[in-house]
Amino acid sequence: MTKDDLLKALQQTLVKTKAVKISDLSTLKGYSVSDLLDLTFHNETAIAFRAAWVLENVQERFPERFDPLLTDFLNKYPLQKNFSSQRHYTKILFSLLERNKIAPDFDYEKIIEPTFEWLAMEQTPVAVKANCMSILYLLKEKDDWIAGELKAEIEFLMKTGGAAIQSRGKKILSLLA
Repeated sequence: MTKDDLLKALQQTLVKTKAVKISDLSTLKGYSVSDLLDLTFHNETAIAFRAAWVLENVQERFPERFDPLLTDFLNKYPLQKNFSSQRHYTKILFSLLERNKIAPDFDYEKIIEPTFEWLAMEQTPVAVKANCMSILYLLKEKDDWIAGELKAEIEFLMKTGGAAIQSRGKKILSLLA
């Protein structure tokens, strides 16, 4: 599958099975996962979203294909402005943190700052905010101030947040206690 073939596939509406199938093609047909990462910044938001969704599936199903792009992904993480793509980016980052895939000497500020920004932005979708809470909880040991700021931000969001914010907020607050 060439980059053009990949782009054509991403121009079509996707369902979960098709997103998985495209991610499977990353090993079978060998399209460049780097090209897929680049497409998560496509100027058409729907294509960028679909590329991010497929990228998440590649990371989950074929980490050996994703792992060589780890540094590139982490460097591009703060640049992602598409809210729909951020949902997948935060899911990928959460998975990477849970599995200790990020080198201990990595400059974590590169991901902490934008994650807090996304959490605090009023326009950020709920799913992204919930993922941000979980990411920041996993990063709380990286700097002394993170746990306190995370607690304060969650308490603020819970004042007016819906069911998903309430649920994730209570869970993270109980873990922080």
